[in-house]
Amino acid sequence: MKANLLLVFLLGGLPTVTAEIGYNKEVLPILAGKCLACHGTDAAKRKAKLRLDDREVAHAERDGVRAIVPGNPGESELILRILSEDEEEVMPPPGEGKPLTAGEKDVLRQWIVEGAKYERHWAFRTPLKREVPGTGTWGVNEIDAFVHDGMSEAGLQPQREAGKEGLIRRVTIDLTGLPPALEEVDAFLADKSEQAYEKVVDHLLASPRHGERMAAWWLDGARYGDSHGYDNDLENAQWPWRNWVIESFNANQPYDQFVIWQLAGDLLPDAGDDQIVATGFNRNHRIQTEGGAIEEEWRTEYVMDRVETMGTVFLGLTLNCARCHDHKYDPISQREFYQLFAMFDGPDEKGFINNLRGSAEPRIRYRQSEFDLAVKKLEGEVPDKKAREGRIRELESRHPHVMIMREEVDRKAFVLKRGQYDARGEEVSPGLPQAFSPVPEGENLTRLDLARWLVDGEHPLTARVFVNRIWEQFFGTGIVKSSENLGRQSDWPSHPALLDWLAVDFVESNWDVKRLLKLMVMSRTYRQSAVVDEEGLRRDPENRLLSRGPRIRLQAEMLRDQALFLSDLLVERLGGPSWWVYQPAGLWLEVEKRGTFAQDHGEKLYRRSLYSRIRRTVAPPSMLLFDMPSREVCAVKRNLTNTPLQALALMNEVTYVEAAKKLAERMMTKGGTPTERIAWGFRCATARVADGEELGILVEGYERRVERYRRDRKAAEDLLGQGESKVPGYLPKPEMAALTTVANVILNLDEVINK
Repeated sequence: MKANLLLVFLLGGLPTVTAEIGYNKEVLPILAGKCLACHGTDAAKRKAKLRLDDREVAHAERDGVRAIVPGNPGESELILRILSEDEEEVMPPPGEGKPLTAGEKDVLRQWIVEGAKYERHWAFRTPLKREVPGTGTWGVNEIDAFVHDGMSEAGLQPQREAGKEGLIRRVTIDLTGLPPALEEVDAFLADKSEQAYEKVVDHLLASPRHGERMAAWWLDGARYGDSHGYDNDLENAQWPWRNWVIESFNANQPYDQFVIWQLAGDLLPDAGDDQIVATGFNRNHRIQTEGGAIEEEWRTEYVMDRVETMGTVFLGLTLNCARCHDHKYDPISQREFYQLFAMFDGPDEKGFINNLRGSAEPRIRYRQSEFDLAVKKLEGEVPDKKAREGRIRELESRHPHVMIMREEVDRKAFVLKRGQYDARGEEVSPGLPQAFSPVPEGENLTRLDLARWLVDGEHPLTARVFVNRIWEQFFGTGIVKSSENLGRQSDWPSHPALLDWLAVDFVESNWDVKRLLKLMVMSRTYRQSAVVDEEGLRRDPENRLLSRGPRIRLQAEMLRDQALFLSDLLVERLGGPSWWVYQPAGLWLEVEKRGTFAQDHGEKLYRRSLYSRIRRTVAPPSMLLFDMPSREVCAVKRNLTNTPLQALALMNEVTYVEAAKKLAERMMTKGGTPTERIAWGFRCATARVADGEELGILVEGYERRVERYRRDRKAAEDLLGQGESKVPGYLPKPEMAALTTVANVILNLDEVINK
């Protein structure tokens, strides 16, 4: 009687929820965060044989007790336990995770009152193209209709369209990774036609710069690097695969084909060189070259990495959680993980290769036919053997071996207990997870079956994952905030109907990537001003409802490339090997095992950032400082930090000081008064005209510094000596040094490091 009275008191004392509780939006996040670790899909770790994510099990009676009694919270053991004050009975148990809040308890109680309705997780259902809401007078496409509908429900109104100068800068950076040249800005301003903006978008999508921008984004998830990783961290040569990615995005290769080639291009009928090189995606993992390593342990690790990377990049799921046990949250068993493992275990590769430089087997010569023809030509044109061998070595550097996939070994696969390479359990055959969409029939499934299953148009995750990550690139946050994970622990989409509409439309357009990008950047949603008013900040603090345009700090590569572009230092040449750019003195001393750091020189220093060598154990520090991953493992979402060290790097790191110097040179040679020169430089960087106050501050700073450098000419010479590029001797050093400091300020403006 006392227990019942206590229950009535507690239930009655909780606030009442009036709106109907949604399982996916409100209940599942609570269960996933607080309950499913012990009462979820992982059979080995499951307690009391209870699954709260399975309706039949949760509703079943055991020993006279039911965890959930639809419509009756007073008889539901779940409610009794979460409300109990007994430390032996209360759930979650004290010390095992965060306790439920009063609001969460109320949601669970009300859900049971309403009948405890279960739903399949939204991301595991094939998306449907829902009816587009009415747009009223605002918007130009379907994106705007869905976004405006959400704004209206929250009592928000869209911002005005961004000014033309800001808009062309935003879209140019988003589609090419570089800012617009002043000539492009002026042409856009002069074009008064209704199609002016669309013409800009079409031009940018057709630019070879577009492929480089998209490739730089794709490399993170593919964990691309220019070294093998681990302690020795010797160089490899995977850049031909990176070249293929650039070329694919520029050619607008359909995404379904893009996926198939990377996962299983070698298994296609009559596979060509490009299709085979594309499979380098699977071999971008680290490779062990340290003495004493156990070969089978590390070979197993490589296969694990391929499975986990595939799951993260294409499925948006944490498959790695199923390596040691059934997934605690998502419907992926350990057995299914090792069925996928079996698909990626065919190459005849070594787990350990002592002191390996270059590419490990299996591999293919990059553009073998071109290489063979060039060698044959040299044999006829260069009779001297020594000279010919030198020329052939040069050819080999342009046509290196690239690591690829090749089915060569028929290995048996096993469930590995606790994920240990030498703890074999049940034997398994290649197979696919059953919980998402129908899988191909047959026993001998391959990576090609996996790839085709992912892009068959019925899979609930593939299109959603890609669309969401592209959205994140343009708007700063995905429609699903947790873009790295669309499983049961994911955030609820800000616009679920829009996400599904975009995913279905993407498939219906034959996976046309450039069409998808154009749809997003043409929307009024994207073209809004980023200015925020007090009401918008209160109602939509994180801009999840998109009541204003995006305002995002540029990624590491964009910051460096922008500085090189504005300074006229940037050397634009598509593809090719990676190069060693500036590094802080002594950086490698602690990790150097073989050889020493040898910086490249000349134009190699000024290529776009995706051509900078990524040594995994010591990636370029100025890039890491701006949140670029080290590429040791797959990373599909970058952190976005804001630290004082970033400002110090932009002011002092040699790349940015040199860029400021050469931008100052451009300003100086432009002619005119100091004020006119500074105004021109400001407009180059921001695409707009500086107002009187802004220009006055910059000119005043210039005048102070020019007097200083006239008194201290050595300081001027030291500043102008930064970097390898030279300043023409005829330019006055005090004025150039002073203008360099102004250019440095311009390159560090909030408006310049953000888009």
